[in-house]
Amino acid sequence: MDKKLWNYTFSILLSAILLLLLGIFVHLDNNNVNGKPMGPGVITEDTASQNETVQDQEIPFLYEIYDKQDEEFQLLPKFLQNRKRDLVDKGKVAIIIDDMGYQKEIAERILNLNFPVTISVLPFLSDSQLVAKMAKEKGMNVLLHLPMEPHNSNVNPGKGAIFSTMNEEEIRKKMLANLLEFPEADGVNNHMGSKVTENIEIMRIVLDEIKGRNIFFIDSMTSPDSVGYRLSKEMGIKTAFRSVFLDNEQDVEYIRNQVRLLKEFAIRDGSAIAIGHPYCSTIDVLNELDIILEAEGVEIVKLEELLE
Repeated sequence: MDKKLWNYTFSILLSAILLLLLGIFVHLDNNNVNGKPMGPGVITEDTASQNETVQDQEIPFLYEIYDKQDEEFQLLPKFLQNRKRDLVDKGKVAIIIDDMGYQKEIAERILNLNFPVTISVLPFLSDSQLVAKMAKEKGMNVLLHLPMEPHNSNVNPGKGAIFSTMNEEEIRKKMLANLLEFPEADGVNNHMGSKVTENIEIMRIVLDEIKGRNIFFIDSMTSPDSVGYRLSKEMGIKTAFRSVFLDNEQDVEYIRNQVRLLKEFAIRDGSAIAIGHPYCSTIDVLNELDIILEAEGVEIVKLEELLE
């Protein structure tokens, strides 16, 4: 009797164990079907639904950052457009090349640069009028590079110069002759003139002639005490002043450093004007100027855009 009871108990216990094992197996199988990981590359209806949910969340996020202008969702062009706008806002510079009029070949090299350059031409030289005409045909600003007396009396400023010993009539006659040399001139800047530009009486006569032509004056600032810029503003003449001389030393690395200084002025003040000369070293640096400046977001513009 005890043996029969034991066999009956054992059978029940074994059945219970089998039922328990079967239940565990079914439970695990249900978990896999209901979205648990099923191994790499396996996609169920639930996992596909989850992926769609992620995409639905990402697309509105991107649209919050970028405007959708067209049916095509083009992120890169929009980014580049915004980047260019940000860079342009950093500052503007204009480049003046003084002492032009000696050789048209040099003028051709400068006028073939990839950015606008203002040509400042000395009067009464062999190629003065030709160089001025070439620049105007290229759409560049042209200046009369007006010779003026410097403090160093041993230095000759050249033909057409204004001297402190002249009376008003002599100054006006000299100004008329200089301006008739370049009827296409957009403005005037001083050649030398550290002495004359400090003299408010002489500068008032000079600027009155400039105002009568409805052209502008750029103060080359050959003297820190020049009155040209301030007096021009008082007289209602469009004006600006030189920020940097590029090539006081005819050395490429020196000129590059001056370009960096020009860039810093433009970023700090919003704009800056550089004056250079037709030296080979200057032209070499000018050939890389647009890369140096525009990489920093500084735009090279025509001089007339920076007038006050």
